[in-house]
Formats: sequence, C-alpha cells, structure tokens
Amino acid sequence: MDEGQSFHSYLTSLPERSDQVASFHFFPPRRAVTVAGYDGPYAGHLTALGLEPYRHQARAFALVEGGADVVIATPTASGKSLIFQLPVLDAVAKGGTSIMLYPTKALAHDQLGRLRHLAEALAGAGADGFAPAIDTYDGDTPADLRAKVREGTSCVLTNPDMLHYGILPHHDRWAAFLANLTFLVIDELHAYRGVLGSHVANVLRRLLRMARRYGASPVVIAASATVGNPGEHLARLTGRAATVITEDDAPSGPKEFIVWRPPLLDGGERRRSANAEAAGLAVEFTRTGIRSIFFCNSRKSAELVRRYASQQLEPAEQVLIQTYRAGYTPEDRRLLESGFKNGDIITLTATSALELGMDIGGVDAVVMVGYPGSKMALWQRAGRAGRSTRRSLALLVPAADPLDEYYLNHPDLLVDGPVESAVADPFNSVIHPLHLACAAAEAPLARDEDIVAPWVDLDDVPGLRETRRGFEHGGRYPHRRVSLRGTGGKVIRLKDGLGKTLGTSDLAAALRDLHPGAVYLHKGETYVVADLDLERGLARLLPHIEDYYTQPRSETDIEVLAPLPAETRGPDDLLSSPPTGVQVGTVQVRHTVTGYVRKRYFSEAVLEERPLDLPDVTYQTQALWFEPHDLPGGPAGQDMAAALHALEHTLIQLLPAFVLCERADIGGVSYPYYPATQQCAVFIYDGYPGGVGYARAGAAVFETWLAAARDLLASCPCKAGCPRCVLSPKCGNGNQTLDKAAALVLAQALLARLADSGAQRLSA
Repeated sequence: MDEGQSFHSYLTSLPERSDQVASFHFFPPRRAVTVAGYDGPYAGHLTALGLEPYRHQARAFALVEGGADVVIATPTASGKSLIFQLPVLDAVAKGGTSIMLYPTKALAHDQLGRLRHLAEALAGAGADGFAPAIDTYDGDTPADLRAKVREGTSCVLTNPDMLHYGILPHHDRWAAFLANLTFLVIDELHAYRGVLGSHVANVLRRLLRMARRYGASPVVIAASATVGNPGEHLARLTGRAATVITEDDAPSGPKEFIVWRPPLLDGGERRRSANAEAAGLAVEFTRTGIRSIFFCNSRKSAELVRRYASQQLEPAEQVLIQTYRAGYTPEDRRLLESGFKNGDIITLTATSALELGMDIGGVDAVVMVGYPGSKMALWQRAGRAGRSTRRSLALLVPAADPLDEYYLNHPDLLVDGPVESAVADPFNSVIHPLHLACAAAEAPLARDEDIVAPWVDLDDVPGLRETRRGFEHGGRYPHRRVSLRGTGGKVIRLKDGLGKTLGTSDLAAALRDLHPGAVYLHKGETYVVADLDLERGLARLLPHIEDYYTQPRSETDIEVLAPLPAETRGPDDLLSSPPTGVQVGTVQVRHTVTGYVRKRYFSEAVLEERPLDLPDVTYQTQALWFEPHDLPGGPAGQDMAAALHALEHTLIQLLPAFVLCERADIGGVSYPYYPATQQCAVFIYDGYPGGVGYARAGAAVFETWLAAARDLLASCPCKAGCPRCVLSPKCGNGNQTLDKAAALVLAQALLARLADSGAQRLSA
C-alpha cells in the first residue's frame, strides 16, 4: 500500500477483489477542541501533567466537582479514563476513598497499572499526597493480603462478583473505607446488561445503601461505549439520575469504514465463508505491513482465520500473524502484546479478549469477521484502529447470518442508524428477592426503602423475618446462593474421564447441551457426554474423535399468565404502549429436550436420531405475542404454519439490531393453533426466569423490527430459505416446516394492518 493511498483504492486494486466493496464511508479527520487556559476543577493536576483538557472533559470535571453523577458515553480514545482517574486520585490525596468497578479481573489489573502510572506522574511533578494507595481486591487477592488491602488502601479496583461476595457481606470490616467513600466509578457500563445487569443493579443499590449507612454519599462516574440510553441505563443500575456526556472533542485521524461483500457461490445459495474471506485479507495486510487486528466472534474462528492465512504465507511470513484469545497464559498474552507493539507481529486474529481496554499500541486496520452482535460492539472494535493523525480502516466481513445479511443490504444503518439501547431489570421477579435477602443480612431492611420494588411484600421474601429493627435474614450468608452470572438454580459440574473439573453449567443448558450422547466443545477440545447425573449435578465427558456432531430436538409450550403489571414498569421503561395487536405479559415457559440427531461434519448428513427422556424446565418470564388471524392478504391454509415459524426465526435473529441483547437471550415459539385463544400466535420471550426486559423493549420497536424482517426476507438472494434469513441453529425441530416466501407475505400483511391501525388512531 503506497504512502497516502486510501484503503478503498488499495482494496479495490487487489486482484479479483475490485467488486467486493459493498459500502464505503469516509470519516474526515477532526481537530481537538481544548479549553485553553483552563482553571476549573483539577486544573493544577492537569498542568502538572502538561495536559490541556478537551472541552467535554472540562464539562465533566465541573459536573463531578459539583457533586453530580455523570455518565460519559463517547467513542474509544476520547479521554474517558482521565475523567474519572483525576477525581479519584484527587480524592485519595485528600483522604477520601473510591471503588472502581470493572466487569473482569483482567481489566481491573490492566487499569491498575495505568492508574498507578498516572499517580506516580503526578507525584513526580510535585503534587502532594500522591503516594498511590491503590490496589485490586478480587478473587485472586491472597487471603493473607486481604486485610492489608482493606485497611491500607484508599482506592480499590474490583468486580461486581467480589463486591457481592467479599465486600458487602463484611461491610463492618470496611466501615472506615465506606464512611469516606467519595467516588464510585463504573467502567464499561454497557457490559452490565441482561441478567448480569439485573444482578449488578441490585448489588450497586446495596452498596450505595451501605455507604449511606456509614454517612457517605459517593458521586457516581460511569464510562460506557456508545449506547442508545446511557443515562437511563445508569439510572436503572443505581436508582439515581445522572448527567449524560456524549460529545467527543478529542482529535481523530481520517477513517474509512467498509462493508465487504463475500462472493456468492452455488448459484447464489450461499456466500464464501467470512473466515475464508478474512484469511485472504489477512494475507494481503501481513505482506503489505498493515498493522491489523482481525476480531472474530469465537475462539475457533480466530484460530481458523490464522490457520487459513498461514497456509497461504511463506514460512518466514507465518510468524508475522498470531492469535490472541482467552485461554492463553498471562505470559503468552504479554509476549503477543509486546510483539505487536514492536512490530515483530503485523497481524493479530483475536477474540473480544483483546477488546476491553488493553494497550497494544497503534493499529492501522480493524477487520470484523462477522457482525459482532451490536452496533455498540462494532464501533468499539472499530475504535481500536487509528494512530494519531494517520488514516485508518474499519472493515466488516458479513457472515452467513440474518443480522449480517441485513446490514450487508442496509449498510447505511450501521453509520447513520440509532445505536441499540441497553436493557436491565433491577426488579426482576426472580433476581430481586434474592438480593433483598442479601440486603437484609447486611442491615435490617424497612418496607419503604428505595431498594425495595414497589410490588414486593417483604413478608413473602424467603428467609426474611420482621423484628423491631426491621426485616432481617435468618441465615448468616445468603450471598452464596446468588450467582451474578446467572439466575441461580441447580449447577451441573463438568468432569473429564480422570475426574478433573472442566467447568460448570446451569440445568437448562445442561439438558440441552450435556445430555448423554451429546458432542460438546469446551475450550477448543471436543468431548462426548458419557453420562448426565442430575441428582449429583455431574456430567462426565470423554474425548470425542469421530466425524459427527449433535443437535438437540426440543418442544416448547407457552402459557399466558397475565398482562405485564404496570407496577413493574418504571418511569424510564422502554415500553410506553405496544402497537395494536401486540401484547406483553407474564408467561410460563415449559421446555423439553425430546431427543437429538447426529450429523456428519461438512456434509450435514443425518446419521441417526435418538430419543431422550429428560425432565422439563419450567419458569415464568416476560413475552410479547401477536395473533395474525383474519389478516387480509396474509398466507392461507397450511402455508400459515410455515410462515409463522419462519417469521418467528427471522424476528428473533434480528432483535439484537434494536435491543442490546444476544440471540441466545431470547426464545420463541409459533402456534398454528394456540389452544387458549383458538387462534394462530407467535410468542417471543426472555430466556431467563423473571425476564430482564427484552420482550418489553422489542414491543416498543415492534413495527420497525417487523419492517426489518420483511426487508431481509425480500432481499436475501436464496430461493427457499438459508442461514442468512430463516434457518436457525437453535431451532428445536431442526428447521422443519419453514416457508420463506409465505413469511414475507405474512410480514407485509402485518405491516399493512399496523399502518391501518395507526391511521385510524390518528383520525380518531
């Protein structure tokens, strides 16, 4: 690539690749907007560091100094960290304390080094009081050092799990620390969504409650990638209003954004795989010296892209491309990071393990191998590209997936469309009572406390008893029964043939993926499940070397219990009122794994189907549903069943375009005849007990979401349905009874009915 040449011209000049740029967008360079002669809060520290704040940083400093909660939702490399680092270090110097919350231990340890370096720079510049009394406190902190950290540290970097298990239950030991708590920093705010976010919301509210008990009123400073509702989301997590800063006055070099079109194969029925396309680009970038990261959505993909690329490179070139992912030792990771920084490595194929704040030096290009699941994640990854004022590239290689296909045909929505909103439900009917029990164990709980949901009667919370001091918990440590990374319930341990523990699973996932005979992938190794003992909570796995994999067969039934109670909706709820014909309510889901099929790799040939006799999994959750009966212009007769099923698949797989969720977080079922109403119906539900708000949020954008499904069905070039539009790898009956064309007719008819209903409401 010639000096000064654009990436667009370079890519279109490559042999046989001139027509693969599906979309091109150029972001011009942007100059920094700084505050010259700044004399506001923390001005002395900034001067000592030789820094002039960006305008948005100066605004944030003023808000923080004034005691306001703040959330900074700006792109990568916009100076978010300095906004909370300086106030925290200033508080340390003045005798205050701070808690800095990170979603993972690895990120907290990485940020510890940066914060200490900044503190040392301030001390070296002559600032008083900057001996860095800063440390991490997590599951890796040795037991003999925990008291030292607790009693001698002014700033603790930790994670929600340690806050829940190790700090709040022992708040009396942290009394002096909590009494002086000045700041609560929540970094990577967008990571706390769904089930984890619902748990973290309760943990944070419990923390703020205990701080008040010891006389402190900390200011909350949150930092987030760009999401559609940063202020609303922080308010859900903390129960407090915050000022939102989305302006970005940091400098930026010119950036190109390209959506890459893998060529069609087999007469248009499928495209060349994203892994193969990415490997070809990795070869070109490595040989040209373009420092690049290829972000993949799985460890397997990251390894395959590197392997495919290495096979096309000369032996001397193969060392220039390496893989960076979870599962490597810390020593191996540091070697990879230093190798990339010093130029010994040109190309990294990576998972999101590299994404969260790791410092690896400048990057010329970021390639996303498959859509990363959200526009938030896409732009966070894209933000890793760019060195100073140099031109950089962000490129998306779509995979064989409905979301990828949708954005391949609507690339403008990636640049100009709204960013998804984060979803969490602090008052989840399953999660919230568990945390009330923990709160009562920490300090007696009153009925009217603001951490108690309006619909909760403390008399009904298991383990609580009312005393003269309030509601107390009869046990000593209810915290151990709460897993922040799930909704609780039975835990299944995975063991290999030698009895070594490989990991754990919840019951529902075990019934689906760890039934006897299932082929199971764990950390890149393939196993076959020899036995599943539900009474002992144990799955025994043996090495699997045969050329087949398995897919479960299942049945799902839905029972509507009640409309969603109004008292479960806060004033900031995403759902005002669903469109005509769309309902939202509480349902009971009963899921049964009935059997599994064995399929040959690559050919997909079915080798055999085997029945299973496993227990049901039943839980209450939230759902939206619609009943497209008596629909003018809709499918007729037997076509309706296949249309409902296909449209259900497409809607489920497109919801992450509008709501910040994973496709595994939601489920669906379609009924050609729903017994309770004696009509056809489609249900889409939260895949977690109690629900976390995905169905509610989907109902709020239903018409736009349905239009996206219609557009995808109309534009996908396949003839009868493919993985890019209606086929789903999670389908319980193996994608039987699907009709793409009928689903398109159904979507068009539903949209017409919604338009008529809207016109009638306006005329009324």
